[in-house]
Amino acid sequence: MPAIAAAALLQGMPPQECAPNLLQNPGFEQGLQGWRGEGAGRDNAAHGGAASLRYHNQDAARYRTFSQTVAAQPGQAIAFGVWLKGRGLKGAPQDRGASVYIQSFDAQGRFLEGRYPTGIVGNSDWRHISALYRVPRRAARVTLGLYLRRGTTGTAWFDDAYACVLSPQAALYPAGGRTLIETPYPQWVTISSVLLNRQRKVVDQTNQRRYIADRYWLDYTPPPLPPGEYRLRQQVTEAPTGRRRGSEIALDIGQPTPTVAIDGQGFTRRRGERIFPLGIYTTRSGDDDLARIAAAGFNSVLNYHYGVGKDADAFFRRSRRHGLQVIYAIKDLYGGSRFAPATRGSYAALAAAQINRLKNQPNLLAWYINDELGLEFLPQIAARHQQVQRLDRHHPTFQVLNKTATLDDYFNSADILATDPYPVGSETHLRRTLHDTQQTVRAARGVKGAWMVIQIMDHAAYDSRRQARAPTEDEIRAQAWLALIGGARGLLFYSYNDLFYQQQRGRFKRAAFEAQWRGIARVARQINSFSPYLLTGDGVTLRLAGPAAARIFVRGDSALLLGANPEAYPVTLRLTLPDGWRHQTRRTLAVPLPPFGAVHLPLHR
Repeated sequence: MPAIAAAALLQGMPPQECAPNLLQNPGFEQGLQGWRGEGAGRDNAAHGGAASLRYHNQDAARYRTFSQTVAAQPGQAIAFGVWLKGRGLKGAPQDRGASVYIQSFDAQGRFLEGRYPTGIVGNSDWRHISALYRVPRRAARVTLGLYLRRGTTGTAWFDDAYACVLSPQAALYPAGGRTLIETPYPQWVTISSVLLNRQRKVVDQTNQRRYIADRYWLDYTPPPLPPGEYRLRQQVTEAPTGRRRGSEIALDIGQPTPTVAIDGQGFTRRRGERIFPLGIYTTRSGDDDLARIAAAGFNSVLNYHYGVGKDADAFFRRSRRHGLQVIYAIKDLYGGSRFAPATRGSYAALAAAQINRLKNQPNLLAWYINDELGLEFLPQIAARHQQVQRLDRHHPTFQVLNKTATLDDYFNSADILATDPYPVGSETHLRRTLHDTQQTVRAARGVKGAWMVIQIMDHAAYDSRRQARAPTEDEIRAQAWLALIGGARGLLFYSYNDLFYQQQRGRFKRAAFEAQWRGIARVARQINSFSPYLLTGDGVTLRLAGPAAARIFVRGDSALLLGANPEAYPVTLRLTLPDGWRHQTRRTLAVPLPPFGAVHLPLHR
């Protein structure tokens, strides 16, 4: 996206500079004309023009939105926002206030994803609420709405709403000494490459002008230089518009191989050996819990509680005692994040202290730098990624997104990309898991890690209004198989601690937990047994008729076939194996799969 335009909008660009504004009657001069909804009306208290929309709600059980359809297309970046004023706005601490949102639906009317920026509470004069949104590829309808979040009471005024398309531009996707340059349409561009040493002095600089129809791989070869750590800054400038997009990455010359790195096929290498990260989120980190996690077959843990925890060293020691790698969370160290800890200094200084303190831990696997933060945080996330590269070249950065449409935007801000579909209890099928995996793998472009988050938690753990509905063992296995079929190079299960959420509500049953955990452990151990096949990088996702999905993982003269049914009804997995491959004596297979069924079959030449 055009970074200057996006930054200007996020910092309060007047709506008249958003041209064209995709909204009808954005200033409510004609009341609710052009908007869907009732219960609000025109008011003379205005931020701009002569009117605003006033909505007063006294009933916490009443929930209304005021929305309209936006003429946006898949793949477009939308800057959207509104000016808000509030009086007496209050509600549940975890979900309250007045705000603006944007969301998308597919051709069948099914919800895809949305963006819901934090709004205002209490008493407030006019404030600008804004965010960026990338329209999903499958979107058929996009809507923008204004609302009081569920359970919120009080009075809110809305004015000068806007939604504008940010025009696409050329982008860079660097990896080591190769950089992929993509253009939205055929055009001439200028590509500059600047190499800096540790003192930030320029030691090499090149420029080239090139006509790119769609995409082009640029190889950068540095001149003879002393061994050391360098930074490669690159910039692509569009000849027709003059718009620019830049990137900066670490480039090591003559340096030892990092302890943990992402290789040329997106696999994780630790001390030179490929590993398949199979991790689990947990905030419970006692010896009993870690022993249970390790015994189940997991090799990694990610704990939210140790971002600035004082006993992080003890956590590393306990994890190491049980043979577990640590993905360490520094995801909250950003100004404006609702989880940001209090600090007297800067968050960059706080992050640097944690990185320098813990980077030599022998079981550190990666730094977790982003958990679903929106595009408005992207400059901070990219800066944190670069900070980690400068301070600790031996461990990659990892981030998780909940919107696949924005994956390309985050490419230059982490070494490993992941998404978290969480379909169970939200949808009647698991198709989103395969779709999101494929989008994550596509965005990684074979040079970044592409991991997936597998849902084992019950959505009711986060919303007491929902009926308890934990994923079954079959649903967990089907999610994992679908992610592997889609090409995931690592899996994290979310989350161990949520399996205990009923303890806080006085309804926890140990026997039910034990049964649930046995199912999770069976899935994890099966995945572990697949590792020799998963790590070869030799395989193909099969094209099938019908909803079932399958992939072959090849290891020499043997192979592993994974198949999964993402639907809540039985299907038959029908396929013909590639030439030379057999299951037992058969090349043509018809495998019945129950609802959310999954299968693994050995193949041979």
